[in-house]
Amino acid sequence: MIDHKEFIKETLRLAEKGRGLVSPNPMVGSVIVKGSRIIGKGWHKAFGMPHAEIEALKEAGRSARGATLYVNLEPCCHYGKTPPCTKAIIEAGIKDVICSMEDPNPMVAGKGIEELEKNGITVRTGVLREEAENLNRQYIIYITKERPYIILKWAQTIDGKIATYTGSSKWITGEETRDFVKKMRFEVDGIVVGVNTVISDNPSLDYIAPSFQTKKGILHKKRYWKIVIDPHLKVSEEGRIWGCHNCKVLLVVSEKVEEDRVRYFTDKKDCEVIKIPQDGDRLSLKVLMEELYKREIGIIMVEGGSKTLTSFWDEKLADEVMVFTGNKILGGSSSLSPVAGEDKKSISEAVNIEYLETGRIGNDFFIRGRPCFRE
Repeated sequence: MIDHKEFIKETLRLAEKGRGLVSPNPMVGSVIVKGSRIIGKGWHKAFGMPHAEIEALKEAGRSARGATLYVNLEPCCHYGKTPPCTKAIIEAGIKDVICSMEDPNPMVAGKGIEELEKNGITVRTGVLREEAENLNRQYIIYITKERPYIILKWAQTIDGKIATYTGSSKWITGEETRDFVKKMRFEVDGIVVGVNTVISDNPSLDYIAPSFQTKKGILHKKRYWKIVIDPHLKVSEEGRIWGCHNCKVLLVVSEKVEEDRVRYFTDKKDCEVIKIPQDGDRLSLKVLMEELYKREIGIIMVEGGSKTLTSFWDEKLADEVMVFTGNKILGGSSSLSPVAGEDKKSISEAVNIEYLETGRIGNDFFIRGRPCFRE
């Protein structure tokens, strides 16, 4: 008796290898099995590169005829940056396809399964569906909400402060935690900060790439944006944020900023400037999300400061929070909190966090979870 779950687990393990390189595409792995032996395996290695099924079919070669293909997401059936996988599966003579979940992308959404079945291939879905959906939750949000998946991240003291009243925040957490965050950055497509953070902290916002060889050879495929919310275009033309080799800087400014000032930056710096309408005293985050979606930016991590974090929180633009707590107590009624906004009368107005993970890094602790906003 063939254990379909074990082979699907292998596709999930393979899919994970694409983390940080495939977005806004999903992470997908595939294995081809004949009898009970894997004769081909593959994964989607980077955005724009061949899909997992194509890699697995290539490894299996002619032996794929009459075999079973396992994959954690419905095979695509349309031409995009690569040809449709369904066509290759049919031409290879695959007999059965076992997949975990349908693709929520309207261009696929069951059409891939339908095409395979019309060509005599037996398709079974739903094997380890929950695990597959959890793996590609970021992709599902990107497709269904037509905006990036949003992570709010901050470091705080034990008493919940992210900076003194002067804005001083170096350093709340230890070096181990800061390196951990840089590794987290590799997993996203863009880092979002407010201009005050850039001016006061002079951050590089760079990531640390994984060390294992699989990703080293295709590291140039990494897509990475440093996104600065800067309504009045106050950012300096000097600073560590400009020292990026394989990334882009995106300055988000008000529509009221003069075109000459915008052109000065785009001519002198390797950056893009987009003008966003104001929503009261803030730039419209709704429009910003639409602009990021157009640029195929699938996952962003918002790193602050307080004003920027609060603006996202108030708009309920947070799919996940990542909170690092250092071993310090700051105090001070004017010290900055990560999320400000309107005062609440009752604790019942608080937003509950559904915990995904807790842990310790050196002397620091972290909580990773999903906000449960009221509709």
